[in-house]
Amino acid sequence: MIINASPLIIFGKLNKLELLKKVLKNLIISDAVYREVVISGIELNAKESFIIKDYIEKEEIKIKKLTEEWKEKANFFQKVYTQLDMGEAETIALALQEREKTVLIDEKVARKIAELQGLKALGSLWVLLTAFKKNIIIEDDIKQLINKMTSLDFRVGGDIITEFWGLFEKLKKKK
Repeated sequence: MIINASPLIIFGKLNKLELLKKVLKNLIISDAVYREVVISGIELNAKESFIIKDYIEKEEIKIKKLTEEWKEKANFFQKVYTQLDMGEAETIALALQEREKTVLIDEKVARKIAELQGLKALGSLWVLLTAFKKNIIIEDDIKQLINKMTSLDFRVGGDIITEFWGLFEKLKKKK
């Protein structure tokens, strides 16, 4: 799956990239996401950037280049949708280039733009629900991870958290 910077950063901060890998299998990022997460992150001495770099070096996370046509499309997205940063624009363009149906992206505006482009936008919380559904993690893990995420400035609205816990309760009942 094509992944934007914020899910990669939050799972890196949680030291849970392996969880991301178990749920998604293939982790693919664009050049702009690499620059944002690894290059800029290392300059800021962000510990998750070193962890992510290690995953890239071990080819657990792959960097996929945009063709010239899709680079232009990413630039177009950023000009038209001024709220998008280049990582988000490239993530959407890369998903379209690779004919992916879904992207992992947390930012509300970027998710809406991805959906306008015909993509299904999933977020970091979806990864947790899926990991629970697949018996990769248990309820206590979910609670601890949500607490850590919010303490790490993972920005999520109250409505989204309420929806998440509602979906989580439904999943629990199905087990």
